[in-house]
Order: sequence, then structure tokens, then C-alpha cells
Amino acid sequence: MKKTIFALAIILIIIGAGVGEQVYLHRLFAELHQKTVSIAETVQAEDMEGAHEEALELQAWWNKRKHLLESIVSHNETKEVTLRIAELEGYIAIDDQKSSYATAQIMVELSTNLPHLLGFSWDTIA
Repeated sequence: MKKTIFALAIILIIIGAGVGEQVYLHRLFAELHQKTVSIAETVQAEDMEGAHEEALELQAWWNKRKHLLESIVSHNETKEVTLRIAELEGYIAIDDQKSSYATAQIMVELSTNLPHLLGFSWDTIA
């Protein structure tokens, strides 16, 4: 009886951790999406100084969160986001509006698609 209870407790912990991971993943990328959409709109409004401030804030925000994310998902995707954020900040810093906007749009797409690629899906099980 004790072994059964112990096994059930372990199963519940594993399921709980999986659910927690999915919630964290989706919330993180939803917030990333909001931030990148905001930067794209600021760049499109030709406010490069404001966009640079937002990009620096995004970079600091991401650097705080990527370490936990790297412990639960593939490093390739987190590395891609890190590099794109650095690229975005660089383009904005030199006032390259076209490249800044294009990179911001790439970030918007990444933030939309990565939760589906990294998250739980029945398609990836079969």
C-alpha cells in the first residue's frame, strides 16, 4: 500500500511539474510577444530613442529569464532569441529603421511560434 501511495505521489509531482512548465512557457512567450510588438510599433513610429530604451529593457528582462528556460527547453531556441534581441538592439542603436523593424517582426513571429514548438503537443508524442 505504501509503495502504491508513493508511486501515485511521484506521478502527481511529475504531472504538476509538467503543467507548471507549460504555464511558465506560455506566459513567458506571451510577455515576450507583447514586448516585441511594442518595439516594432515604436520603430514604425520612427521613435528610435524610445525603441532603444525598450530594446535594452527587453534584453535585461530576457537575460533574467533565459536561465530557467534553458533548464526546461532546448538551448537552440533560447540562443536564437538571445541573438535576435542583441541584433535588434544593435540595429536600433545605429538608427537602421528598416533592419530594426524587420528584426522586430522576426521576434514577433518567434514569440508566437516557439511556445508551440517547445510546449506539449500530442503531435510530438506520436
